[in-house]
Amino acid sequence: MSVKERVGFIGLGAMGVGMAANVAAAGYPLTIMGHTRREPIDRLVALGATEVKSPAEMRPLCDIIILCVTTSEAVEGIVTGEQGLLSEGDNPFLLIDCGTSRPDSTLALGARLAESGCSMMDVPLGKSSAAAESGTLNMMAGGSDSDFERAKPLLETMSENLFHVGGLGIGHRIKLINNGYSMAVACLAAEAMATAKAGGVDLKLVRDVMVAGPNRSDFFEWMMASAVDGDEEKLSFALKNGLKDMGYFNAMADEVGVDATLPRAAHARLSSVVEAGHGENYVPALMRLIEK
Repeated sequence: MSVKERVGFIGLGAMGVGMAANVAAAGYPLTIMGHTRREPIDRLVALGATEVKSPAEMRPLCDIIILCVTTSEAVEGIVTGEQGLLSEGDNPFLLIDCGTSRPDSTLALGARLAESGCSMMDVPLGKSSAAAESGTLNMMAGGSDSDFERAKPLLETMSENLFHVGGLGIGHRIKLINNGYSMAVACLAAEAMATAKAGGVDLKLVRDVMVAGPNRSDFFEWMMASAVDGDEEKLSFALKNGLKDMGYFNAMADEVGVDATLPRAAHARLSSVVEAGHGENYVPALMRLIEK
């Protein structure tokens, strides 16, 4: 892919702004669309980006458009809405969805885009906003071989580990498997430690014993940093987003006919804490919320 290809970026949150900054730093002509906050827009404009106000306005200015938004509904609106990418214009473009979306929605959008001479990839992300800033994300790219080869140099400006995992929709399936597993483990860890604490067991001792064996993982230690040290910042992922992803995972399990009982229980647990007003808290907050 030539650096002359023009890149659009929609979704300038904690992950997206760093990703877009790396795209600009690599020399790609960049067009951006923000939502409410001016700070990321002003930062990127200072790096040479052009701001637009709608997806329809972005389309004719771009050859590749990256989305980093929260839900499938948001992606669908950006593509098919009244001022969406398909609302006007006829230039073909490659759409790259870097959010965590429903695979069935991704496949439907891919088909809709193909009818208009466009194409789509799903490239969900692993790691943190710090990795987005440093260009060291993990990326799980779903899409055709030709689209992947075209997008690869661009994606490499934002990633450390870039995996081509298969056709369209497979990236989102793998991301939901990853997040479904993680959220279920987070709920299990919180319930286990609530049980330990209620039984008068020293949680620091529990941590020391468990990390000395096969239960040790970065994820477990991030959760235990909350339980033992009160540090909920090791995993900066909001409970409301975990609930959304677990809902998507369960819908995917239903689609393929799997009776995923543990993820359903985790979804119910996450739903209860979000409904209680804790959705903006990070996932490690489960360690104090569940004991209540």
